[in-house]
Amino acid sequence: MKKALKILAILAVVAVLCAAGLVAYLLFAVDPNSYKPRLEQAARDQGVDLTIAGDLGWRFFPALAIDVGQTRFASESHGIAPSSIETGRLALGWRELLQGRVAIKALAIDGADLHLTRGDAAGAAVATPATGDQPIESADRQLALAVDTLSLSNGRLRLEQADGTLLLDDIQLRLRDVSLDGGAFPVAASLTYHRAAGEPLDLALDTRLAVDRAQGQLRIEDGKLSLAGALPAPIALNFDGTVDGVIDGELRRARISRLDIALGDTHLTGSADYTHARPRALTLTLAGGDLDTAALLPPSANGDGSGEDGEGVDNPSDANPLAALLAPMAMLEGGSGRIDLALDSLRHGDLNLRAPRLGVDIDGPRVGVRELAAGIFGGQLAASGTLDAGRDLPRISFQQRLTGIDLGAALAVLAEDVNITGTLDLDFEGNTRGSDSEALLANLAGAGKLRLEDPVIATVNLEKSYCELAALVEKTPAREEPWPAGTRLNTLASPLRIADGILHLDDYSTGIGNLGVRGAGRIDLDRKTFDIEAITRLTGDRTSDEGCLVKSKRVRDRDIPLRCKDSFADAGAGSCKPDQAFVNSLVKDEVIDKIKEKTNLDDDKAEALEGLLKGLLNR
Repeated sequence: MKKALKILAILAVVAVLCAAGLVAYLLFAVDPNSYKPRLEQAARDQGVDLTIAGDLGWRFFPALAIDVGQTRFASESHGIAPSSIETGRLALGWRELLQGRVAIKALAIDGADLHLTRGDAAGAAVATPATGDQPIESADRQLALAVDTLSLSNGRLRLEQADGTLLLDDIQLRLRDVSLDGGAFPVAASLTYHRAAGEPLDLALDTRLAVDRAQGQLRIEDGKLSLAGALPAPIALNFDGTVDGVIDGELRRARISRLDIALGDTHLTGSADYTHARPRALTLTLAGGDLDTAALLPPSANGDGSGEDGEGVDNPSDANPLAALLAPMAMLEGGSGRIDLALDSLRHGDLNLRAPRLGVDIDGPRVGVRELAAGIFGGQLAASGTLDAGRDLPRISFQQRLTGIDLGAALAVLAEDVNITGTLDLDFEGNTRGSDSEALLANLAGAGKLRLEDPVIATVNLEKSYCELAALVEKTPAREEPWPAGTRLNTLASPLRIADGILHLDDYSTGIGNLGVRGAGRIDLDRKTFDIEAITRLTGDRTSDEGCLVKSKRVRDRDIPLRCKDSFADAGAGSCKPDQAFVNSLVKDEVIDKIKEKTNLDDDKAEALEGLLKGLLNR
């Protein structure tokens, strides 16, 4: 037993002496800086112009490695503008080193500052050093890249784009057990995305990748991507998919077979298929539960979480309502697409949609909304339309149907100055052009028809105006009981048209009890004013149970025009008045009747006198 222990001790001493001798050999006989030309040449073989400005030094723990100082590199073919790293560490293989060759097994980079000129350069920058189990050797076989572990810390990336510079900061990346023959390996990454406007976003990715370098395909397994920072609530994505061409720097197609999105308390599921090779194409399908846009939009200035800025500052999405349709079209660059979205409900501020459905088809510069349907304000919305962006100004044509809409609830959200209630049915077909809300409203044109059940105008009382005119004719005392502030009408129906920002009611009809009301009107959508002619006609001797008794035949069974003109904000008791021409006519008739009564003329003379007086009074 003692003899065995003695042999083991001798062997241990020999091993330590051999290791020490090997270390001494490396320290004194091999200068790591002699590898600079090999490393730089290996980089050139991959299309990268590499200059190692700092010194190289040995490191023996936890593994044999060479520490690299500041390094500069660039590659026109890979779209890499002059870039640099602060320090790097190249883990080497012992066996190859003893044979006089250098085999890089792992690569760790700290303080990388990448400046890219193409979007596909990012994938190439990562893929080039990660050779996995398919080593890349120099022409003289003295240097091999067999990197199966790659780490990047404290990185920074700038990508020059046509619309500005994309900046990613605090980049952390780790790949290990890299394989290029289809075997899956883990990847973890995080970074901060600095947006052109607004707070930065923090992104983190944890997934398993499988690379088939021969096919140029990247497979994503159990991908987990999270976004946080400027958003009201974190967004988490879980997905599986494949990406074709990204390994060789030529993205061709990306497919997501399983997509789960968590937006706060909302969950969406779906799939996506994007073809980057021209003609580009996109298919996206999403379905989910209850979505509140407050989980997507940054907090507003008024603190309501709706994304509406308040204090007279418009939300950019409100100023450019076409942005959501134009964005995928711009990405497709003349290609085609199909997008389908279905939710249980959607809330944006005070606007609530039940079971919204959206179907969009993209064909070059045209976006067709094949379906837009939702429950809204107690009723139903169904619409379709086309956006043509192939002109100087985008042009829109659409068809819209609203049924069973609670008009009071709708106006409380969309136009709070307008105080009208009822149940609205509306069919409308129109078109417009422009790139912002103001232009789209100003250029809106179209025609349709509306029907309003149980309408109530809260601030204008038509019956009061009619009865006051009747009392003036009949010389009856003013009503002692106060009139209600508004008017409850019978069902109102009318054709309508919109042109130059004016909504025209060309031939509406309604009523108040026995008092029929018809006419035409104009509503200025921008100024929120109205100018409506109301031609009233009483059938019977009482307007309604709560109205007035009318005995005069001058008023009953006769068209009596009223004029209602005001702004919706100021509308009130004085907004509707008798038509002045009709009042003048009544005064003339009363004067003529008085003269005829006093003179006791026969019919022929009375008729001649009436004609003479009307001629004089009309002057």
